[in-house]
Amino acid sequence: MSQPPRKSRRPSYLSGPGSPPPPSERKPESPGGTPPPQETPPEVEEDRELLSWRVWLLPRRPLVSVVVVAVVLFSIYLAYWALPQILFVGLITFILLNRLAPYLFPVKYFLSEQRAGYKTFLAADSRPWERIFTYYKFPDGVLLSNDTRSIRGRLREGLFMYYGSETPVDEVLSIVASKLPAPEEAMKPKDEPQFKGGVRSAFRRIRRFKER
Repeated sequence: MSQPPRKSRRPSYLSGPGSPPPPSERKPESPGGTPPPQETPPEVEEDRELLSWRVWLLPRRPLVSVVVVAVVLFSIYLAYWALPQILFVGLITFILLNRLAPYLFPVKYFLSEQRAGYKTFLAADSRPWERIFTYYKFPDGVLLSNDTRSIRGRLREGLFMYYGSETPVDEVLSIVASKLPAPEEAMKPKDEPQFKGGVRSAFRRIRRFKER
């Protein structure tokens, strides 16, 4: 049985500029002649800054500042004397200045809708409110603390935000209190069910039975 002859198609390079594309290369059109709607990506919520202030701790205690600066310069000189290489001395200098930057240089503290932190020369720290456990008030600042009931929380360093001479302390504490629970509320033991499985629960029931 003979097969029907295949239809030959004209090569594309012989087609004119106005010739329509072959049926296999035509783009499918949506019904009605309108293009299909494109999905718009979800808008990212912008983190709005609520309050910010600047603090410079170096001039507050002149004698201590002189000692700190002298120790930093002596440490850099000692590193150069031990190994006179620019890369090594630069690395030591960067580490020292990075650790002491909040004390040596002016610091900008900020509180936003989603985060709290500071920015200064060679150093910055920004933490979301969800990672902060509670706060403690002090005369010269407020401490944003981790959960110190666990070893991991005690090892992690909290974020202390110093007050400046023109810092609106009441507004700072109002924003922090709206984002974090007070220490008394945060330290409350969680309500656990009376009968809970596990080895610890079994030892707890044995201890209660012996006390009776």
